[in-house]
Amino acid sequence: MIRLNMEVFYAYPPQRVWQVITNSQALAAWLMENDFQPRVGHKFRFQHSTLPGIDGSIDCEVIELDEPKRLSYTWQDKLMHQPSIVTWTLTPVDGGTRLQLKHQILQHETIKLEQLQHSGETWQNQFTHKSNTVTQTIPVGRYEPLNSIILDSFFHNGWNYKLNKILPQILKKS
Repeated sequence: MIRLNMEVFYAYPPQRVWQVITNSQALAAWLMENDFQPRVGHKFRFQHSTLPGIDGSIDCEVIELDEPKRLSYTWQDKLMHQPSIVTWTLTPVDGGTRLQLKHQILQHETIKLEQLQHSGETWQNQFTHKSNTVTQTIPVGRYEPLNSIILDSFFHNGWNYKLNKILPQILKKS
């Protein structure tokens, strides 16, 4: 699993930070245009402005909501085979709030040939053609390299810029 972990301190109470990450207009001001609603099961879309000819929409669904402590949603743009998961955790600390972001991309697992052999000793007898070539691993699921332009931009300094440069400006205004 590929994971991005970030923690940022804001000199504001958790409820104020929560509003900036869960209010559709505030999200649009620091992240992207959206139709977000803080409700488990709500499907929404971020609209990312990208290069011409690329669909910049990111389909999401709220999967966890514990106001004002934790918010999780799926994140899948058109170039991704499976969604990633974005989780925000707010923790009150002296003088403000610690905001933690986890953005996880699920990867495939492999089953070693030896595991298959031990699970059923006669699996080789089920094939009519015997091959001299043995595959060492069999993929289960899909490996998801960062082949999405949008996801790649967020993993390579995009989240850092949004959380450390833009979001603090929105907190000051609200």
